[in-house]
Amino acid sequence: MKRAPESYHHGKLRKALLDEAAKLVEREGVDALTLRELARRLGVSHAAPAHHFAGKTALLSELAADGFEELTKALDDGASRGHTPEQRLRETGRAYVAFALARPGHYRVMFGRELGESRLARLADAGACAYEALERVVAAALPAGRAKSRERVREASFLAWSSTHGAAMLLLDGPPLAGVDASRREAVIRSLIDHLTAKVAAAIAEK
Repeated sequence: MKRAPESYHHGKLRKALLDEAAKLVEREGVDALTLRELARRLGVSHAAPAHHFAGKTALLSELAADGFEELTKALDDGASRGHTPEQRLRETGRAYVAFALARPGHYRVMFGRELGESRLARLADAGACAYEALERVVAAALPAGRAKSRERVREASFLAWSSTHGAAMLLLDGPPLAGVDASRREAVIRSLIDHLTAKVAAAIAEK
């Protein structure tokens, strides 16, 4: 059911547009997203979204920035659950994949080609903060007996991020879960991620 325009007084339309955009991307992909379609789904005038976003790229940039900020919090929360550097690294990896699976609309936009020309400063800052959150955990997990050069931290962080990102994308697109009964889906995902994060943590501990 469409909502009446009155539902979006007091600045609520911007959030409604972002929420609906995430749902649309999750269900139909980024190509299906237009400001006109969002307006139709929310029951507002076709011109209403333009009061908040200059165009599709601007809306996607804000959606991605929101996603990176939420991801940063998820990574920090994950790290706080560990008691050793290795545990914190593994919990961070779990948190990363859990975020991707819980926010697929945001996640696909965050790493999609559509943002290639975005100039939103907030997006750049949010992405950098997420990467720095991971780097802190990775740096702490590197062996203490060797100098933790910037290059070593960068290489280890790339290993951790690319591994968990690849796993998240594969799980979102379904191939590793083909044939898995719905009742076992959560347990299988956890087993796969636990195995992956253990391997990544072990590899970083040897660097």
